[in-house]
Amino acid sequence: MSEKKDLLSFSSNSFDDPPPYESITVLSAPLHQQLHGKRIILASTSPRRKRLLQQMGFTTFEIQAPDISETVDPSLDLMPWEYCVEMASSKALCVYKLLVDTSPPPALILAADTVVLSGNTMLKKPRSQTEQLAILKKLRDSKYPHKVFTGIAVIVPLKVPIQPGYNLRTHVEESEVTFDTTISDDFLEAYVSCGEGTDKAGGYGIQGYGSLLVESIKGDYTNIIGLPLRSTYKLMEKTLNEDAYDDLLIHDL
Repeated sequence: MSEKKDLLSFSSNSFDDPPPYESITVLSAPLHQQLHGKRIILASTSPRRKRLLQQMGFTTFEIQAPDISETVDPSLDLMPWEYCVEMASSKALCVYKLLVDTSPPPALILAADTVVLSGNTMLKKPRSQTEQLAILKKLRDSKYPHKVFTGIAVIVPLKVPIQPGYNLRTHVEESEVTFDTTISDDFLEAYVSCGEGTDKAGGYGIQGYGSLLVESIKGDYTNIIGLPLRSTYKLMEKTLNEDAYDDLLIHDL
């Protein structure tokens, strides 16, 4: 009887994301071996990116928030996929400059930035609940899927005296999301009131209650969360294993 009572009285006051997948085994692929015991820096305070990096098998890393503005010079006139790469690169470079002279120096710095494109409008994090509700209605009422772009930037400091002193490589991942057009305004208002999605581009979290808004997706699901796993892993491998001397020779030709 007490067990039934406990079940009935259970409630959650937390709007954190669901717990991450936890493997009972340890992945020891070549990249994991290369980075074992070395400093990996995640240039993001996003709990979702932290969990996704852990899901890739990297359980020991540092988090360093980049001290930059999340606005880009309007005169650059960047497309959304260019904007998120520019932001990710700026975050990675900011953290690199902060930590490059520490001992031991970082072995790898990872940064990411996610934006949502609906029609010709780039959607970032909502600044208020009113704006969040307007964004969600726009996504629901659109005749077309909205696109999610995540820019990834990886920096590996070089051990050789070659300017600028690091390898920086980037990638942009694109996914499409279609909302269920039958979602009521009442449901959207309830979603906004619950507090989820305020810190996410597009105003919703697909890994949480926001999944109830989604009819279908096309592309990498983890990209919509904020860090496309396979593409991130490949970019880390590429940046870490590039030959700095070869890269210098190519640019000098």
